[in-house]
Amino acid sequence: MKRIALDLELLEDAVFSARSATEGGHESLDRIPGATLLGAAAARLYDDLGDAAFTAFHSGRVRFGDGLPLSETGEVGYPVPRCWHHPKTLSPGVTGRLLARRITNFLHADGLVGHAEAQPKQLRDGYATESGRWLKPRHDLRIKTAIEASTGRAAEGQLFGYDALHRGQRFRAFLEADEAVEADLLERIAEALTGEVLLGRSRSAEYGRTRITRTEAELPRSGDPAGDRLTLWLLADLALVDAYGQPTLQPEPGHFGVDDGEVLWDRTFLRARRYSPWNAKRGGHDRERLVLEAGGVITLKAPKGYDREGLIARLGRGVGLYREAGLGRLWPDPPLLAGRQPEFAPARAAPRAPAPPPSPSHPLIAWLEDQDIGWKQRAEEAARVFVEDYRRLIEAARRLNGIPQQADFGPSRSQWGTVMQTAKGPAATTALALHRALFDGEGGVIKETGEGWSIEVREGEQYRTLAIWLCERLRPGACGNPDSHRGYAHFVRTLARRIRDPISQRKV
Repeated sequence: MKRIALDLELLEDAVFSARSATEGGHESLDRIPGATLLGAAAARLYDDLGDAAFTAFHSGRVRFGDGLPLSETGEVGYPVPRCWHHPKTLSPGVTGRLLARRITNFLHADGLVGHAEAQPKQLRDGYATESGRWLKPRHDLRIKTAIEASTGRAAEGQLFGYDALHRGQRFRAFLEADEAVEADLLERIAEALTGEVLLGRSRSAEYGRTRITRTEAELPRSGDPAGDRLTLWLLADLALVDAYGQPTLQPEPGHFGVDDGEVLWDRTFLRARRYSPWNAKRGGHDRERLVLEAGGVITLKAPKGYDREGLIARLGRGVGLYREAGLGRLWPDPPLLAGRQPEFAPARAAPRAPAPPPSPSHPLIAWLEDQDIGWKQRAEEAARVFVEDYRRLIEAARRLNGIPQQADFGPSRSQWGTVMQTAKGPAATTALALHRALFDGEGGVIKETGEGWSIEVREGEQYRTLAIWLCERLRPGACGNPDSHRGYAHFVRTLARRIRDPISQRKV
């Protein structure tokens, strides 16, 4: 199989609608669907390819994979497997990392490991890397209004919103072709996609500008077989049909080339969705697709003596319909799903930026650097913005729970005082060390199970504990926060003091 890896960097926010309906709130996918890459290549090449256009864009012999999120160290995130569960009262991860000790793989266990009395909750959000990074692509929601062409003013009743992937994020996709496809054709498609392209919705406005570059990367490798079982992790949506050509949500062994096998339903975890993709060329919707969602896990009991290597090679070309648009990608027998709890690979080191040249040693330069108070002003401004967001968040949670304004709600004055003292103490040697002292495991100041920190807050359409929200918002460098040692410590001290002081008057 021929394969080319592509890295995609969003230069502007990009909109990839999860459904084409105009009713209800708009929701964007958290990945870049392969159909958008197919459309971008077709817009540039279709008329020039002639008869080869069918092979390139319709036959399924050339496949445009989904763009999956990349971590800052260049690791690919895969849709979290639906067989992973965690205690309902505990988050499965912290500070962008999954905690293996809180995750149980229900492929190999019937109850939570280490938390037997807790209620299990299926892990559904985000993407997992092989080293245990927990990636959640950032979204922005913008409210807009249509403009009346005749008057140049806002049209009556035409308010709408776009949920978009935030610019600056990176994704990786694979362009694949069967051996029978000419190498020149695959190269022409890759060249058409390389450079700046417009992807997604509202491309004529401010959305969708993306830079695509070629890179060197390998697909994930299968692990050792678990006896006569074959585990299939869905890395993309899967569209299947039954013997009569009708869409079905019930996978059968024959769909995967194991005709004499059996689906083990007690070890299969699936969710489904339906959508009708919009075809801009035809100006209408394509046929409705009924698919099993990415992240699903299917377990098969294979017959004895089956050709495992040959089967894995066939599955590498994808399964089901719409493979040209990236659907049907599978990971057979992934090592991450081999045990009762995941065993993550060692974390990959982040690439280091080149060190700045050393400053000349001179008393005047040292004195001038000491006089610079811009870092303090920037830290205090970031703290002011954070406190405003925090107050709005707590007030919304208070209203949602029906808590009176005069009643205590959220962390207490003394808890925020502890945060402020931590930012003054020896733990604040570096920005990262201070963040760990605040949130790291059971020894952290802000515990997800602690009183006040455990209240549930809502951001957009997501619900999470206040501790998790704070952990993400207070990461050094996140959302405009300072990442230098003294700037970050001053930022934390300032926001803790501004939140703490009014609590004695029972105001957030």
